[in-house]
Amino acid sequence: MNISPRTKMIGLIGHPVEHSLSPKLHNALYKKYGLDYLYVAFDILPGDVGSAAAALKTLSFVGFNVTIPHKQSIIPYLDDLDYEARAIGSVNTVKIHEGRLFGYNTDGMGFVDSLKRRGIGLKGKNVLLLGAGGSARAICVYLLKEKIDSLYILNRTRQKAVELIQDLASFFPNSCLHHIEKNDLNGLRPDLIINATPLGMWPDVQSIPLTNYAFSPGTVVVDIIYNPTETLLLKKAGEAGCVTINGLDMLVGQAIKAIEIWTGVVMDHDKAISLLT
Repeated sequence: MNISPRTKMIGLIGHPVEHSLSPKLHNALYKKYGLDYLYVAFDILPGDVGSAAAALKTLSFVGFNVTIPHKQSIIPYLDDLDYEARAIGSVNTVKIHEGRLFGYNTDGMGFVDSLKRRGIGLKGKNVLLLGAGGSARAICVYLLKEKIDSLYILNRTRQKAVELIQDLASFFPNSCLHHIEKNDLNGLRPDLIINATPLGMWPDVQSIPLTNYAFSPGTVVVDIIYNPTETLLLKKAGEAGCVTINGLDMLVGQAIKAIEIWTGVVMDHDKAISLLT
């Protein structure tokens, strides 16, 4: 990789970030497509989000990705949001243009595409979602756009799940939305289970968001975590006969959409996946 004064800079802010495959993926894609860009990750503590955004603007970055736990807290420091990011209430991609910061969210699109690429339809499905943070919000919006039948949200903090349901209801007033507690899970038989929490992510690989849960064979279980590629949740689900999917396809899907926002270049999903395997 040749870095010169003309090289355009793109960042990633989150905490932690040392597990992230985004620098590897983005820099490999820039090289493959002949783009003079460099992608760098920064470990930013929650109290430093605003100063980090200001610093990236001052340093003439063309944009940056936002990951856990900053996808909602970044919003007050942005100048504008596109419609979907506003509906989602979460941002994972920021474009810096003429000194202004514009927020987008490519997570939900990346998630839905990862299922469609495997021939998994969503219309009419019953879904259990674990988590109510930034990624969960993005996924919810796209699930509802795909006309799922019902959505059950389980979150460690009940109030956060209730607030998410209220926000979703304002954009999708005819949707079937429910908050659910752990004690009620074994009476639920969802078609699709999604982990949108960080439980099980490196280095805390022995954590699991569902304990003592009786998986039904054939249920599709998706963990948006990609490091490790098989979380404890996916391992247990697989042993029970479930279809399991990790977060690599979602990572690639949201990444190539973000690159299109920053550069205008449309990239091939299969080529991108091959760079990680």
